[in-house]
Amino acid sequence: MTTATPVTHRETFCAIRLLTEAQLGEELGVTRVTLQRWRKSGLPYVALGSRMVRYNLFDVMEWLEGRNTAPRASQGQI
Repeated sequence: MTTATPVTHRETFCAIRLLTEAQLGEELGVTRVTLQRWRKSGLPYVALGSRMVRYNLFDVMEWLEGRNTAPRASQGQI
């Protein structure tokens, strides 16, 4: 019988790859300005100092999925 070794916070943090604005923008196909606007709307990010921002892609994808809405039906069509 084997037992699982608990994962520490440090190991979890080391496994997370933080992306720059340029990297995340390229990954999502959006501009830096769009990312900055989304941050004001709750996009999760990590502030590393006063001018350095990084993004955890997993957290960003969860945030985007939570914002997903059903498409609107076109007016005048059934």
